[in-house]
Amino acid sequence: MITEKIRGSVNPTTRLVLPLDFPDKARALELVRTLSGQVGFFKVGLELYLSEGPSILAQIKEIDPDAGLFLDLKLHDIPATVGRAMEAARKYSPDLITIHTQGGLEMMKAAVENSGGVAVLGVTVLTSLDPSSLDELSDEYRKPGLYAARLAQRALIAGCEGLVCSSLETADLRNRFGQAPLLVTPGIRPDWSLVKGDDQKRIGTVSSALTGGSDLLVIGRPIRDAPDPLEACQRVLEEISLALSDLKDDLEPQD
Repeated sequence: MITEKIRGSVNPTTRLVLPLDFPDKARALELVRTLSGQVGFFKVGLELYLSEGPSILAQIKEIDPDAGLFLDLKLHDIPATVGRAMEAARKYSPDLITIHTQGGLEMMKAAVENSGGVAVLGVTVLTSLDPSSLDELSDEYRKPGLYAARLAQRALIAGCEGLVCSSLETADLRNRFGQAPLLVTPGIRPDWSLVKGDDQKRIGTVSSALTGGSDLLVIGRPIRDAPDPLEACQRVLEEISLALSDLKDDLEPQD
């Protein structure tokens, strides 16, 4: 399982997921070349995938063979369609792939059963949604944390290896479900970087996410939009390394 590989590594690079949120492969692959060897996983979402097709995954892998591939399509449809989509996606050998937990138990089971060993991550509550946004859906969803926990439970019953959740939910989900699920946290902002006009409403820092039990940190704009993406990436890795060191110190018995 990829979860064991991630947790067994002492390299902070392993914990960093970089979204390649670009409309074309030229800019995306330029950033891959710049950050080759500095990133644990390159994440391909809907924008790049629809613009360039699945061949972009092989092109990323050719530039950085050691980096993992994170296919973030958030599949959400009837079980049969999602099952077939998963069969199609796994041909391109991604390491991680996302589905929407709101698709229901049977849809998630179909995804897992047709994953061919690819780690399936259940997306709980998007980090762009706050309580007022959820209130538009139903009174039942007014508390993002409780809603995320409910969706997470169903995803784990379905056999998902991991969950995508905000840093505000990591500690609660870790407490509820133990060490088994891989927790992937988007909306992470380094201490030194705050982005104006950020549409991520439930964000967190590197330290807060890792302390809460997150395994993988999705960090995009602070690196991608920096004047020097490599320098920004290295600063992020230093912050991850420090946070992991602090966690290790806290876990070691004191004399």
